[in-house]
Amino acid sequence: MKRREFLGYSALGALLLSTAGTMGYALSRQHPHGASPASLAALPKGGQPLQPLPRIANLSESAGRFRSVLTPGPHSVPLSDELEARLWLYNGKVAPLIEVREGDELDITLINELEQETTLHWHGVPVPPAHDGAPWDAVAPGESRQYRYNFPQGSAGLHWFHPHPHEGTARQVAHGLAGALLVRPAEDVLLAEVEEHLLVISDLRLRASGEIATHTAEDWMNGREGELLLVNGQREPRLDVAPGTTLRLRLINACAGRYLRLRLDEHELILIGTDGGLIERPQPLEELLLTPGERADLLVRVSERAEGHFQLASHPYERGWMGDRPPHLDEVAPLLAIYTLDSDARAPVSLPERLGRVEPLGEPAVQRRVALTEVMPGHDDHGAGDSDPHAAHGDPNTGHGDPHAGHGGGSGSHHGTHGPGNGVDHAMDEAAERPEVDFLINGRAFAMDEILFEGKVGEVEEWEVFNDSHMDHPFHVHGTHFQVIATRDADADGEGEGEGEWQEAPWLAWKDTVNLAPYQRLKLRMVFREPGDWLLHCHIIEHEELGMMATIRVS
Repeated sequence: MKRREFLGYSALGALLLSTAGTMGYALSRQHPHGASPASLAALPKGGQPLQPLPRIANLSESAGRFRSVLTPGPHSVPLSDELEARLWLYNGKVAPLIEVREGDELDITLINELEQETTLHWHGVPVPPAHDGAPWDAVAPGESRQYRYNFPQGSAGLHWFHPHPHEGTARQVAHGLAGALLVRPAEDVLLAEVEEHLLVISDLRLRASGEIATHTAEDWMNGREGELLLVNGQREPRLDVAPGTTLRLRLINACAGRYLRLRLDEHELILIGTDGGLIERPQPLEELLLTPGERADLLVRVSERAEGHFQLASHPYERGWMGDRPPHLDEVAPLLAIYTLDSDARAPVSLPERLGRVEPLGEPAVQRRVALTEVMPGHDDHGAGDSDPHAAHGDPNTGHGDPHAGHGGGSGSHHGTHGPGNGVDHAMDEAAERPEVDFLINGRAFAMDEILFEGKVGEVEEWEVFNDSHMDHPFHVHGTHFQVIATRDADADGEGEGEGEWQEAPWLAWKDTVNLAPYQRLKLRMVFREPGDWLLHCHIIEHEELGMMATIRVS
């Protein structure tokens, strides 16, 4: 497709006009790390009606095919009469949506309009490795790349897409690059009376000029938490519903580092799905912890009380913060205000006895140990040598050389103080803020030319993942979904030795991202269906970029 033809489809002008009225950014009371109020953007309050996600247009005229173009690039989004936010967006849209069905073919061309290399990672979708958007498949400025995938039966779920370049991901995510991918089932098990809303939760930090603020040392150590907490690009939107309405809230935590401890005033949350789609039976919850990269599918039957007001909010969660502690960590963060109308109550909605099917994977052919650690100068490495990184496989590098030769990889740089790769225009002041700390997997920081594990297509693998550190880490695996089959928590003193007994998971779900509390161990079982090189990493974006990432080669 020619460039001018694509611009005719994207309708950026219409988007910016609509976005100006719906993006209710506002600065919370706190100011990060000593920044003065004058240095950050003071913006209008929230409270506008919740808007649906803007859609990426399907340019195909063929049934069962979704074809389009994504153009990550800089865009100015009006926030008020006096201020524009200078973001990096796909097609000029804040949190855009691609919607397909099982059986559809996805055909996306990425045209890089940034001044640095980027990739397009389909988080939660087991695409072939050449289409996964891994850092060794970077797209240079002005270049393009095609991503294709056919969604098989059983692939329904809420996924998302975001950049994944080598040592450039944190900056691109901080500028707003993220979108949702919804795969509908061939037949939906939920009744049409259920009112569905997709909620992409993200955050930003804007200077008074509208520019994205650079990373601080605390951002790198903890994972960045922008003070502007957004739902579908809006601050604290409202949703008006009839009393007794059954809501389906499908959430994505698209934040770089912020944990969401979700509660809804006076309501129970019913979990019906996770990263990989529906679970077998509904699970009632008082609250839900949604960590960076995770998705959740919730049902809520709203109160039958007319003219009520209920707040979906994120409550404080202690995840082991390092350095200056911003006040917002100890405050309740409102997300969505739900109001009931002055009308008759709707009847409850019945659910099927079984929602989805999650078959146990069975006994493993391979067992591995994965240890997540952090190392700071002058401190112990928190047991980085606890696990043999090559257990049961010998040295995975023997006889391999550069696994990404010819794919733009092989830089070998990995330490958190290293600069970004080819084509990345990081400002010097941001690079200088990177602390001297490494986040490691099995005692090693990520390197583009190293393979940590080797596996085989179709084998059941069991990974014992140990968070040998004082802070939480959300663990993500590319190329597959896994089942959490058992957990083992730290002892009463919060240390890693002398833990309690292994506890079997009470129910199974398909996951691609899961949280590990300090010194907690999880047993994960998974099967890789596609050969290739797949990443495993912490999904706190800054920790990933400072080294907590590795590669498994599947043949």
